[in-house]
Amino acid sequence: MSLLLTTALRLALWLLLTADLTPMNLAIGLVVALLLPRGAGPAPPLRELLPALGAAFAAIPQAYGEAFALMLARGARGRIVTVAGSGSSFDLVRVLEVFRITLTPLTLVLGFEPGGRYRVHELEPHRGRRNGGTG
Repeated sequence: MSLLLTTALRLALWLLLTADLTPMNLAIGLVVALLLPRGAGPAPPLRELLPALGAAFAAIPQAYGEAFALMLARGARGRIVTVAGSGSSFDLVRVLEVFRITLTPLTLVLGFEPGGRYRVHELEPHRGRRNGGTG
């Protein structure tokens, strides 16, 4: 069961990165997913893994929205914030949380802080006035 979930997740990430659903790309992605080394620790329980997977896949439409907002923005202001994580001790859950945060074009995880929080660089789109002002 763990091998199936891990392989499916790796294949899904491959397809998201390549954006190519051709049979050849699916075969390459499956081979890559099977050849990557497995984690040495215990598998996370489903009660921790499923919410992290759901949040990661729910971030995809948000990423498209933020990419569109970034295209319309005249500039962006950066700031460093902290974002609460799940507090899970499982590496796979942490990877999914970092994926969810970093997937969007306006955020980037800089590090993990004690207490299960992530240090995140966040861009805030600045919308100038349309009449040429910098508002």
